[in-house]
Amino acid sequence: MSGVEKVLVVGPSWVGDMVMAQALYRLLVQRAEKTEIHVVAPAWSLPVLARMPEVTRGIELAVGHGELGLVRRYALGVELRAERYTHAIVLPRSAKAALVPWFARIPQRTGFRGEWRYGCSMTCGDSIRISIRR
Repeated sequence: MSGVEKVLVVGPSWVGDMVMAQALYRLLVQRAEKTEIHVVAPAWSLPVLARMPEVTRGIELAVGHGELGLVRRYALGVELRAERYTHAIVLPRSAKAALVPWFARIPQRTGFRGEWRYGCSMTCGDSIRISIRR
């Protein structure tokens, strides 16, 4: 698959956030036409992802909300190594959300610094700080 950018997105756990994430998927495809987007997300969101033309594949993360599920996250990450993703984008702010791309050994990982500021530094190579002004 030469010339194709493969992006793994760790999707949000809430339906509204998942719908809003489609704007990101559209932007990724606009930026590079040959972009293949795979989204790791809860099982309930797979039908939503199937209706988004920008998403090539929805991948179930069989871990409950708030659950660490380290063994399952590790197993999924190891399984995804074969996909040879070029980039990962971690949308949730939790450090545990960044574990699958880290275990998958994706070379470029981008995410928000959230509950574990030092944890994201370890698992997300590129971290983004958001300042909210009120």
